Amino acid sequence: MLRPAYLAAIAEGSEQIASELHDYIVQAIVGRMMERIGRGEKYLLTSADRWRIQILQDAGELLENITAELALYTRKQIQEIRLAMEEAGVKALEADDLIYSAAGLSTVPLWESPALVRLMERNMNASLGEWKNYTRTTAEEAQRLYITECDKAYNHVMSGAVAYTQAVREAVETISSAGVAVKYPSGHTDTLETATARAVRTGIAQATGDISLKRMEEMNWDIILVSAHIGARTGDGGQNPGNHLWWQGQFYSRTGKDKHFPPFSQTGYGTGEGLCGWNCRHSFGCGDGVHNPYKDIQTEDNVRMEKLEKRQRELERRVRKTKRAVMGMQTAVEQCQDEAAKFALQQELDRKSYLLQRQNQAYQDFCKYNSLRPLSERLKIARWSREQATKARGAAKRYKTAKGID
Repeated sequence: MLRPAYLAAIAEGSEQIASELHDYIVQAIVGRMMERIGRGEKYLLTSADRWRIQILQDAGELLENITAELALYTRKQIQEIRLAMEEAGVKALEADDLIYSAAGLSTVPLWESPALVRLMERNMNASLGEWKNYTRTTAEEAQRLYITECDKAYNHVMSGAVAYTQAVREAVETISSAGVAVKYPSGHTDTLETATARAVRTGIAQATGDISLKRMEEMNWDIILVSAHIGARTGDGGQNPGNHLWWQGQFYSRTGKDKHFPPFSQTGYGTGEGLCGWNCRHSFGCGDGVHNPYKDIQTEDNVRMEKLEKRQRELERRVRKTKRAVMGMQTAVEQCQDEAAKFALQQELDRKSYLLQRQNQAYQDFCKYNSLRPLSERLKIARWSREQATKARGAAKRYKTAKGID
């Protein structure tokens, strides 16, 4: 069995790789955009047919560049997911084997069981398949976003609806702030890093669940203990697999034959909404029917801490998002060739840098007030160097001076 905190953190390596790729894509779009719309208004004033040809050609080259970069990140992601899966599989069985050993049963290591290895590889390949699908659609979305924002700037300027400098600033703002999203068939969207972390976390939970069940079958073990954590989802509040609060932290009968415990099928294991389903942080393993460390988890202090940590994660995501926006705006300023547009972009960069400074301070204040340890590693994004941080501080200082802020 894996602890909920372990499952929550296990996807951080894959999430970081996805974040690096996302940052690269945003910078690539902004850089390519500045080559096309950042050279001055006179370069924008061309026929619609010629504009369309130029934009489609640029978009094709952008897609080629991103696709080439994807190959590099995919190799890194394969290694990361493989290591995370292997570590989680070994760790899950180690906990189970302690109970088997206490019962006088002997087991074989994970890698000496062909059946368990096949289960692990099946789930690993499924997670890698999701990553490849996300990156393919993200590359296509990046191409579409480039075309959309360039066309929007062109149409606004040609129609006279928006001044050239404003059109450029708005285009860069849209891309650098929003980034590129992964779209699900349901219509829901997520950032690439969020989608990746969810897929890897779910894949690992399912992999370790499958091998734990297989080991129980081999050991002819019937009692299962399901983990619990504060803040478990409640679904519609009914007694069904979607209500994780209802079934968490209990013993179950794997076969349903032991009437001292409810049947394991009650948890909805194997379904998207149930145990080890979509982004679920629960795990399970063999139990002895007596010792349950999750029995008293719903204490007032634990509930309070869960809420504080949830807010801490929200503040961290806000800082990372603003850093990405600052980086995108900085790229635009450096590559923009039109002085008026560059000045407008610089003003927006200064404003966002000041916003970032305030968000960083708010995060530190929140942690101090609530006696939480600030997690500086969770504020980092790829390509945010010491030089980038220095530039952002300088931009924030310019903004405060211009606005008369102490």
